[in-house]
Amino acid sequence: MESTAKVQSIRGGFKAEREFGFALAERFKTTDLDLSGVDTEGVALVIEIGDPRRLNLHQLSRVLVGAAKGGVKTAVIHFPSKGLATAVPLFNLFAMVDENSRLKEMRKLEAAIRTGV
Repeated sequence: MESTAKVQSIRGGFKAEREFGFALAERFKTTDLDLSGVDTEGVALVIEIGDPRRLNLHQLSRVLVGAAKGGVKTAVIHFPSKGLATAVPLFNLFAMVDENSRLKEMRKLEAAIRTGV
């Protein structure tokens, strides 16, 4: 039986898909994924990031909010090119993305103030 639901390719530089929590250990066994601090009872959101420089934080935050509304509690961030994966609670990931997004906006505002635009 296929454990993944639907893969969503989004223009934000990442792919998001739902995965059953019990299948995470088998899927990421080569990356030594630590699942001790996350909920593996339900569905998890797996986010594959190809190139971090092309990552659109706004699009990622919208996907995370939608997943949270759907009851997803766990997020797995996967960098397939480097063979890295980490599992975090979805709310913690959203907080990190939101903070980085705000910092990016503040840097743009600061640059605009400095240049007088």
